[in-house]
Amino acid sequence: MKRNLSVFALLSISISCLLYPFSLSAQNINYMGLADSCMKLKDYPCAAANYQLYLDKADPESNGLAYRVAIAWALAKDTEKTMAALNRYVKNNALNNNPFFSAELLKEKNFDFLKDDTRWKTMIAAVKLGEDQERAKEKRSLDSVKAAFLSFENALDVRPQLNDLPEGVDFYARVKKRLVYRSPKPYVKNNGISLYIHVDTTDVPFYVQLPDNYNPAVPAPALVVLHGAVKYNIGYGDAAGSRYVYRATSEHIPFYTKNYITIYPMGTKTINWMTTESGFDMVNRIVVHLKAFLNIDDNRVELLGHSNGATGVFTYLVKSPSLYAGFYGMDTQPRVYIGGTFLQNGMTRHFYNFATDKDYYYPYAAVKTVDSLAKSLGVNWYTQLNVGYPHWFPSMKEAFTPMAKIFEDMANRVRNPYPKEIYFETDKLKYGTSDWITITKLDTLSKKAAWQTDPNFKITDWPDTNDFNKIVHREEMAFDYPHRSGAVKAKRQGNDFYIQTSDVSAFCIRLNRDMVDYSKNLTVFVNGKKVFSRRIKPDEAFTVSNFKANLDRKVIWENEINIPVD
Repeated sequence: MKRNLSVFALLSISISCLLYPFSLSAQNINYMGLADSCMKLKDYPCAAANYQLYLDKADPESNGLAYRVAIAWALAKDTEKTMAALNRYVKNNALNNNPFFSAELLKEKNFDFLKDDTRWKTMIAAVKLGEDQERAKEKRSLDSVKAAFLSFENALDVRPQLNDLPEGVDFYARVKKRLVYRSPKPYVKNNGISLYIHVDTTDVPFYVQLPDNYNPAVPAPALVVLHGAVKYNIGYGDAAGSRYVYRATSEHIPFYTKNYITIYPMGTKTINWMTTESGFDMVNRIVVHLKAFLNIDDNRVELLGHSNGATGVFTYLVKSPSLYAGFYGMDTQPRVYIGGTFLQNGMTRHFYNFATDKDYYYPYAAVKTVDSLAKSLGVNWYTQLNVGYPHWFPSMKEAFTPMAKIFEDMANRVRNPYPKEIYFETDKLKYGTSDWITITKLDTLSKKAAWQTDPNFKITDWPDTNDFNKIVHREEMAFDYPHRSGAVKAKRQGNDFYIQTSDVSAFCIRLNRDMVDYSKNLTVFVNGKKVFSRRIKPDEAFTVSNFKANLDRKVIWENEINIPVD
């Protein structure tokens, strides 16, 4: 069992460090089960003894188990054994590269009886000193990363080229043709570089690995990899180690991503792609920002994640899909934590669910149900089921061959930014865009249309966290709908657009010459009524502004029309 970790602490996690039942083949003793039973009976010495046996025999480097032993002895008010367990906890945190835990110890009420003990005070002082030293090390490392990033940015930025275009030049055609990218080789080490992005008040590091055959004159596909365990990460660790951040997702990734610009954002419990809007927005910002320095193929940007990272991938599918071509989740919990889970929004893209049938994070019955539901809603959803494996399967050597299928699919996955049909629903205007249509105003006081529904189902049986072969009963709805929302169903045929709305009072349609014929009228029908019909021409100021904001050479919007809904 892991407690709060830094991102780089994840790199040292082996499968044995996770909390799963250990059964001696000869004696068939489940120490975790015995310990948990003793805790329920308030037989704390019994609980501590069995947790200790599990720790010693199954997972000697686990900091989470050592913590459980300490809590049990603290509840028994055994000072000597509590201190011994805490010393083991401190030692195991060091083994797991987790230096930040003094605040957790100090706020734990069960340890209050130790506060006057000299050994406690000495231990806390040593932990705090280690934390201070680690923070200083992280700062030095981050300062070094920043210096390298500034050199990288100043030398490779293509955006100044946009200011050198002579008047009268067709901006759309010029940018479509290409910008001139330079080689990043003088600024990378081992073909990778640690960079950072400012989020709120935090400088967040991320790592970029370039393919050996990267040619700045040729657009290259990009893959964004989102790691899991964001609920537990409290820091970023030493940025010098970010080259190995792929290990937090799967050791197999580098083998399959040799032709991709691979981007590794880093998330913590306060800034991440699953539970925080700032962290969710961060990933989109990273992708757009890198397009100023690296020749990324805009139509081949893919997302891959495991566990909390896979939940993040799913969230982009249904909340902010426009940047990406394919969405690949390994052991996914398909649920949005920063708004409603509007599954039908995924109909313009493809989701690849790499699932296991022993996953405590999302049970097999739910995997089958969401697969069927997604397909019934028109979502291009595919499930690859790996039978007999648990949640951490992508980290196992047995996953190497099955994972190949993910990348076989990815190799042919290309974004279609001009879909003929779009369904999109949102409960927040910030996340109201899907390709060429944007919801700009909600009307959540009106009665929603019959076609705007809240699909859902109940999950009742879950593999036990401690024993994936054991099922526990816990009732939980698959999706959450915390706010009223508005939706659009949009179709386009040439220059004609047919929009149905529900709880939406305004929207806009973005246009370019690849999508419409400017020599003809553009017509918009809303809820069966013609509301707009006239010619539109490109707006150069809009075109330039839009491109500078998005740096997307495959989709350059030249104008937009704003439509109020009566």
